[in-house]
Amino acid sequence: MQITHRSYRTADVLDITGQFNFGTRKDFSAAIEKLKASAHVILNFKSVTFVDSAAIGLLALASQQFKSTNRNLSLVGAQGTVKQVLDLAHIEQMIPTFASEDAAISKKAA
Repeated sequence: MQITHRSYRTADVLDITGQFNFGTRKDFSAAIEKLKASAHVILNFKSVTFVDSAAIGLLALASQQFKSTNRNLSLVGAQGTVKQVLDLAHIEQMIPTFASEDAAISKKAA
């Protein structure tokens, strides 16, 4: 998995590429930790090819951390099997999911 950070309008975006799994959990946690002062982080899953239960757990944990500090965490771009897995895990109940980064910033649900 590769994670790149960029700023977009009023948010920090983490572009995640490849497999998000148990073996890459430390990379994800480190990327989230670096943005602990950010008011809004968008996880761009457009290029994520695989997620496992460890990834789901990390997303849930990140969601709780953001909510406890009154910050926003959003997810965009999940597709195919990754979207199906996230839907089965009801991630949208923990992390608002949007069609685009612009929609996430303006908080218009997918």
